[in-house]
Amino acid sequence: MYDKWKVITTKGESEPWWFFKGWQEAIIESKDFKDQLSAIEYYLQQFSALQTKYQCVKVKKNTMAAFWNEGEYVFCTSCDDDLQLYYGLLLMKNDEPFSDLTLAQLEKRDGNE
Repeated sequence: MYDKWKVITTKGESEPWWFFKGWQEAIIESKDFKDQLSAIEYYLQQFSALQTKYQCVKVKKNTMAAFWNEGEYVFCTSCDDDLQLYYGLLLMKNDEPFSDLTLAQLEKRDGNE
């Protein structure tokens, strides 16, 4: 059996690594891959595209990233308040966050080829 690879993009009021109950409702794109290399290449392309679009970025475990612009809010009806809007990017292996990117792959992500 082969590994399942996936790159997920989210949009919501929490960073993507929290995985709160119902986090899947924040998914705005999910792309499946048959091999690791294709998934990593797509993740890196998406990372670069989002990095140019948003002012702020925070990364955890190398493959879970949150992007946002200060002052871009979404209204939370249950808490009656405005919350920061985040766009998330996740690299998943077998439905779990993958965190084994090599240093060379990370340097490529940052444009330091």
